[in-house]
Amino acid sequence: MGTSGFTRWAALSGALFVLLWVTAFVILGGTVESSDSDADILAYFADEGQRARGLIAQILLLVASLPFILFISVLRGRLETGEGGAGVWTMAAFGAGLVSTALWIVAATLYVLPFLERDGEGGFQFDLDAFRLLSGAGYIAWYSGGTIMSVLVLATSVVGIRAGVVPRWLSWLGFGVALSLLASFLLFPVIVLLAWLLTVSITLVWRRDISGSPPSSIRSMKSS
Repeated sequence: MGTSGFTRWAALSGALFVLLWVTAFVILGGTVESSDSDADILAYFADEGQRARGLIAQILLLVASLPFILFISVLRGRLETGEGGAGVWTMAAFGAGLVSTALWIVAATLYVLPFLERDGEGGFQFDLDAFRLLSGAGYIAWYSGGTIMSVLVLATSVVGIRAGVVPRWLSWLGFGVALSLLASFLLFPVIVLLAWLLTVSITLVWRRDISGSPPSSIRSMKSS
């Protein structure tokens, strides 16, 4: 089944999402953690330039959610074509993408809140206890979003193997990516996810046609 021109090129929204994320983290630069010393944390947030970079990074992360929603919508359409309808894998991928987006927005917002604290005269003030609380909550939201993304990657890989939505090599690679995302509290799985999303985004533009009829294995599952 062919894809329209807009739907085909809209898949590049995934690449735009990756670009915005990478740009945000480059601008943000180094960060501090709740486990760091009070002196290091206070010095970090006392830097007016760092506070400005933190706000810019948070805005970019929020903006990135828009092309990502478009990307998972395009992906949903391709998976639906591969499954011969809105099957379990299609809905699981789309739902996981939406939930992960929401969690990442929450994480970015919680992280940036300490940059926005002001005293009664409009000057900057900082509460270490509030920072540690918000940082911990944001970290949980962050890696929860990455963990849930494993469902989207897994679903895309399964339908890719069965219906050729993405190349078989990328589908098999996706199983490893999905497994790594179970450890999203580490940095490496996030880097792997961004590389996977970029590759899938470009592949969906290049892979114009997929079969509109699902394989017999899928048809038998849907009829049972």
